[in-house]
Amino acid sequence: MSNRIREVDATVIVPTYNRAQVLRRCLDAVACQSAGRRRFELVVVDNNSSDETPQVVAGFAEANPELSVRYFRELKQGASHARNRGISEARGGILCFLDDDSPPDPNWLETLLGAFDDATVGCAGGPSVLDYQGQERPPWLYGDLQGLLSGYGLPYRTPTAVTAFAEFPLGCNVAFRREVFDRLGCLRTDLDRCGGDVLAAGDTEMIDRARKAGWQVLYLPDAKVNHLVEPSRLAKSHLYRVGAGLAKSHIILTSDRRAPKVLRFFLSDMWYATRMFFALVAALVSRKQLWFDDYMRFWMVGMRIPLRLRSLLMPTSFFPPARRLEGN
Repeated sequence: MSNRIREVDATVIVPTYNRAQVLRRCLDAVACQSAGRRRFELVVVDNNSSDETPQVVAGFAEANPELSVRYFRELKQGASHARNRGISEARGGILCFLDDDSPPDPNWLETLLGAFDDATVGCAGGPSVLDYQGQERPPWLYGDLQGLLSGYGLPYRTPTAVTAFAEFPLGCNVAFRREVFDRLGCLRTDLDRCGGDVLAAGDTEMIDRARKAGWQVLYLPDAKVNHLVEPSRLAKSHLYRVGAGLAKSHIILTSDRRAPKVLRFFLSDMWYATRMFFALVAALVSRKQLWFDDYMRFWMVGMRIPLRLRSLLMPTSFFPPARRLEGN
């Protein structure tokens, strides 16, 4: 694999775990970027795969000798550990993240890099368009629940600054100025999926840190990736796992044992759960076709209440062992 030492505009970081076949599709899409191969390097971080991932990366590097491809194996399991390893190895001034199942459009990188011509921009990302790969989608999966499958898109037609947590780009399609990590540290390792623990907030928490530090966060409608949906994810059981992970991630993000904060968050959870309950009742009464969307919103918010109790009564069994900012 190529290991040329040279400065580049950007580093494309692809963490991967046991997805050799879809990984090759993602790498091929990276190689076809309109930005030009000499403007960026590709860093693949293998998070302990047991399949043919090393051979796939080696074969890709051999077939694309003009592209700087570097492969690393990260022994600490977890998406944030893998992304942080990519950050530490990167040589580019702009660090662009993809998931191994999210092949980008040809103009993806060029669109991202253009956003950083503005020195106030610290983070930018674009849509994640779900690709069901010809599979029949269940009738209940045509609404907002697609967000639980990493579907993401905002209604803006032009590059737009976003400030709301719910509008931040996803980790499968996001880029940061290198200076953001140099100043603020890397991603938290207690807020992303690891094995069967489907947590999901490491990327958005990092974006929120950048925003609070004064950088703009941009949504770029033309910087698209296609997120490949596996057959196993077209089941309600998968959505429940992801929803439970989001609820637990929220508790970790808002954990504070001071009595006023505890009371405030309990009241907030109960208020939102009540609102979601009445929205669900209205959906059922009106026989809304996508009533399951409303049910899942209520269920996810309602899950926060017992989870917050558990975090207070049994903190050692609730919180992941590494509650810290990597690199700090």
